[in-house]
Amino acid sequence: MTVRTMIPGAVERPRGRKPLLALSADGCAGELSPLAAITRMLTDPRWQHPTPDIAAEVLRVEAELRDLERRLTAKVDQSADVIVTQREHLKTLRSARFSRGRAARAALQTATDVHTRTTAMKAEVVTYQELLRSFVIALAPHDGMLAEAAAGWSRSSAAPAEVSVFRDEDYFLADSRRSAGSGYGRNAIAGKTFGTGWRRDDDDPVDQPLARRGCWTVGHIDRTQEIYAVRRSHGKQHEVWLLGRGFTSSHARQLLQPLMTRMQEPNSLVLAAEATVAAHRSRDLDRRSRR
Repeated sequence: MTVRTMIPGAVERPRGRKPLLALSADGCAGELSPLAAITRMLTDPRWQHPTPDIAAEVLRVEAELRDLERRLTAKVDQSADVIVTQREHLKTLRSARFSRGRAARAALQTATDVHTRTTAMKAEVVTYQELLRSFVIALAPHDGMLAEAAAGWSRSSAAPAEVSVFRDEDYFLADSRRSAGSGYGRNAIAGKTFGTGWRRDDDDPVDQPLARRGCWTVGHIDRTQEIYAVRRSHGKQHEVWLLGRGFTSSHARQLLQPLMTRMQEPNSLVLAAEATVAAHRSRDLDRRSRR
């Protein structure tokens, strides 16, 4: 099943399966509205005894919705920029001929309409995604891909407040103790890795949802006793999260190795971050109680 959109300039999704969700630029449905399609899925009798095929179907649709949300977000931002440009252009035409001003006002109105319509479509897509996720979470599956999905979708994709975020790896490596020469003219993080497929909603690829693999690497730097995570995604900056300080190699291994079995869950990166923050907080409390 494929979410198909006819938004101007949108990229058609891969073909090969009959589309389940079809959105048009004016918000009208194609052969089946998104809400009707999801309702049909959620009332499927197979939910009484969920099978791998329906689990795969859910993951595919959820990925399609995430992909559509991302593309609509880009179009909302693009149309907002067009509105700003058209408003500035209209200001410069105040003393121009009436016909030119009328054309500029029409262009501004068109840009505003596109922005309003696309924003509404994005809100709808988010609602559909939340409906699907909430249903799976409420189902409380005990095992399999749906259990992984329910656990991960229950978590936010945001970094915990205690986590320090560096927008690029170079900023993180400003502390030379964290750096190891890569041999290719650029420094690399001098850390031992604990998995390279940690997941986060905002960064997960949408083209292979059944792979259940993310683009984040979690590791530990012995010299600084820090646990970190770095994003390795094509086209995006290598953002780094500093999850916690004061962890020896042994402590890091005891904390992270058991969590690696849950790396396939959505937002597993946040799971690792929350566990690291909790472990650091617990050790701080232990130290204070001994004083």
